[in-house]
Amino acid sequence: MSTLASPRTSKVILVVEDEIELSRLFTEVLSGAGYTVVPAYSVTDALFALADQPFDAAILDVELRDGAVFPVADRLARLGTPYLFASAVYLQAIPAAHKAIPFVAKPFEVDELLAHVERAIKTGKAA
Repeated sequence: MSTLASPRTSKVILVVEDEIELSRLFTEVLSGAGYTVVPAYSVTDALFALADQPFDAAILDVELRDGAVFPVADRLARLGTPYLFASAVYLQAIPAAHKAIPFVAKPFEVDELLAHVERAIKTGKAA
């Protein structure tokens, strides 16, 4: 699966993805790498999750069933939680406030996604 080392302690990752099968894939890959995953299937789900607990990082699809994910990205930025986008939308759809955030285009390589998550957790910011 991945050649990257598992984290020493289980970090909690918020995965905001409305396609159930893809959300399951994220969960499988991240869990296999030693992370705890909390899935959210909409902007509303994600905002409720953020109100309930802190996260070490987040992976955000851009277009969700209840709108664009940017209110979640804004909240993560205010909280200082690193995040990245994993989406099939064009990079140009990302607002200026989030242009510096890593963007992983779907389809993606699992190792590339895990590398971004690891960097975000190690540095405390998206990279």
